[in-house]
Amino acid sequence: MIDVRPNGAMWSAIDGDFLRRVRTSSIVFGLVVTAPLASSFGWIAAAAWIAGGAWSLVNLAATASVIRKVLTLETRDRGAIVKALAIKFPVLYGLGFGFLAAGLPAMWLLAGFAWPLMVAVLKAAGRSYLRLDDTSRQGNTRVLS
Repeated sequence: MIDVRPNGAMWSAIDGDFLRRVRTSSIVFGLVVTAPLASSFGWIAAAAWIAGGAWSLVNLAATASVIRKVLTLETRDRGAIVKALAIKFPVLYGLGFGFLAAGLPAMWLLAGFAWPLMVAVLKAAGRSYLRLDDTSRQGNTRVLS
């Protein structure tokens, strides 16, 4: 769904509040999964799961920041965009290399990295299925087409 804001900006229904809920759910449920993961596969797998999830959440925050700098109605600060991208990519790739160099299992690192993305997809699918972003209403009843 595309929403036209009063100032004329067009934003999708996936806004900062949605990203905050994804971040919170990813952290809470990711930590809940850590205990059985550690007891079944060991603490190194659990550490890789947590590191991958944290890496993904940092990536999500950095990407959201870059997108906010690019998609604005004000004049874009091209220097700030270039700096953000120049910092984002080397730092995140270096962090991933550091995790692998530290001996964390790649499978659990990537599983942790995918966790927040899976939470975002499931939350978006749930919002779509429940039609939470449907703005065509008559009175207090939603008009379902």
